[in-house]
Amino acid sequence: MGKRFARWMAKRQHKRQKLLSALRWYGKWGEARMSAEEKIDYAGLLHDLGQSDRALALLELVLKSGEYAHAYERRAHIYNERGREEDAVADMDHAIRLDPEPYIYWYTRAVAHHDLGRYEEAVNDFREALRRRDDSKASTYYELGNVYMKTGRFPEAEDSYRRAATDPDKAIPHYYYRLAQSLERSDNIPDALIAIEAGIRLQDEWRKTEDKGAAAIRFRTNYSPAAVASFIGSADDEYGFRPYRARLLEASGRTDEALRTIEQTLVHYPDEPELELRRGCLIRDAGRAAEAAEAFERLTAREPSFLPAYMELATTHRVSGDYKRMTDTLLAAKERYPDHTVVRYWLADAYREGEQADHARIENEELTTLEPDDPLNWKQKAEIAIDGERYGDAEEALTRAIALDDTADARMRRSFSRYMSERYEEAMMDVQEAVRRDESLLLQSKTAYAMGELLVGMGNWELADKEFTRAIELEPGNAQLFERRARCRFSSDRLEDAKADCDRGLLLDLNHAGLNWLRGLIRYRLDDYEGALADSLAYSALAPEDSQGYHNLGLIYSQLDRNDDAIDAFSKSIELNPFEAQAYLERATLAYRYSFDRAQAADDLAQWLLYAGGEQPPGDRFALLADVPGFDDDMRERAKDQFLLRYGGSRYLS
Repeated sequence: MGKRFARWMAKRQHKRQKLLSALRWYGKWGEARMSAEEKIDYAGLLHDLGQSDRALALLELVLKSGEYAHAYERRAHIYNERGREEDAVADMDHAIRLDPEPYIYWYTRAVAHHDLGRYEEAVNDFREALRRRDDSKASTYYELGNVYMKTGRFPEAEDSYRRAATDPDKAIPHYYYRLAQSLERSDNIPDALIAIEAGIRLQDEWRKTEDKGAAAIRFRTNYSPAAVASFIGSADDEYGFRPYRARLLEASGRTDEALRTIEQTLVHYPDEPELELRRGCLIRDAGRAAEAAEAFERLTAREPSFLPAYMELATTHRVSGDYKRMTDTLLAAKERYPDHTVVRYWLADAYREGEQADHARIENEELTTLEPDDPLNWKQKAEIAIDGERYGDAEEALTRAIALDDTADARMRRSFSRYMSERYEEAMMDVQEAVRRDESLLLQSKTAYAMGELLVGMGNWELADKEFTRAIELEPGNAQLFERRARCRFSSDRLEDAKADCDRGLLLDLNHAGLNWLRGLIRYRLDDYEGALADSLAYSALAPEDSQGYHNLGLIYSQLDRNDDAIDAFSKSIELNPFEAQAYLERATLAYRYSFDRAQAADDLAQWLLYAGGEQPPGDRFALLADVPGFDDDMRERAKDQFLLRYGGSRYLS
């Protein structure tokens, strides 16, 4: 009588989900008096209460006595949770062979296939499960949607999640969360917001209950206690799904609403560093960098070991252009995490952006020593070298990066370093290899531009013209491309074509200095001196520190017989660059022929001799003077005397 009563109580309490009471009655009943099916139920109870080893041992005994489909299913369920998916699949193959009708057999095997990455098999098994039972379709559709998300089949995932959430009385917050994610992946942000808001409302309601919704989840899904606990934990990990809503709002350009959402979340989860971090980022994105910096500073003071706060504070200072505070922040992070390579990488970048080249170089050298197998560190080393015009060092660093990870980007940067070292053929080989690795580069104007520049370096104007033309076709609104093709055509003596390119480029950017300079030169060559003057004046206004602009103005004024203006222009050119010999010669010519100022002419000729003669001895310098037309012998002798008077015994001639 006692054992029969224990049996009745065990089953009754198990059915009523009073698991600990049921366990006590099962113990009083005794395994020896249980049938095989009753032992399988008992094993399920043991597993639900965390005694999985006892459950497996009991199921092993049952299966030694005979083949029971339900025993295989129970064991497969435990195997799934322990990461033994292959064993789970094998057990479910046996269960389905014995009895293909129960939906749970297909469902359990589908879960194992999913965990093994066998997604098509998982889809097929979930569909078989859906054909067999109506009361668990919501959770099955949810799991099927998860498989579709893994395989990038977002419309199918959306359909599955919608079906899971069709009946509000059977839905759980995660169904709406995953539906929102599938809609987001399909770029349907408005509907994703509607879905996640439904999930948040339900989660808020359940979080207020004593068990945080555990009973409701178990009732609606029939999941195991471990799975239910996992759902509750993941909802808390996602802070009730509000940060995800904030992200969707931010993606919609509704930054202020996103910020309010995070602040509401902090009411439910106060002082959470991740939420405080997100709040600071949104404040920064709203254009309030100073306020964001204060928020991050408070966070680093409260959580001094929370590295992301230092990184976001550094980013905020970078946005504000305050590289001193950026480097100070990263130095503080480095003090706490001296071997953290990302901190060291950012610090080197901060020094670089703050124009502290030596500090950047030293920091990067330590970084490449600390982490020599990361190609990004060598790329950074190359950029620092390029900043310092050390192109050989840059090439060496990029060669190391390519040895570690041969990417198109690294090839293009090494091509630039070789181009700057005038090693055009090798640079071209790098561009060609980059294109081979990433064919999309052929659709980018920068690639055609690079090839055009290399061909110019090789003196192949015809092919360079074709590459610049291709770049223009890909990016017709870029004035710089017209300037480069114009220079190419100018070098081929195609002056009218070059001028047409300048005209088109200046329609795009009237203040493009290079185009104004070049069109002025072309017009000068075409004897259009008034047009050349207008362009050269525009250039000098745009680049007032360039002596060449004033030199060109001097030549144009001379052609227009505006000799006083010409002298002023050459004088300005000399003021900006006192070592340019030709400007002295031009001013000497004007002084001699127009002003009749033989003293000024002699002085300028002496200066011309100094800079035009280079390292030549006086005799050879004076031979240069003999070859200059337009001066009489007396003028040449005066220039020699002036030169010897000034520089005859000086260091300039030693």
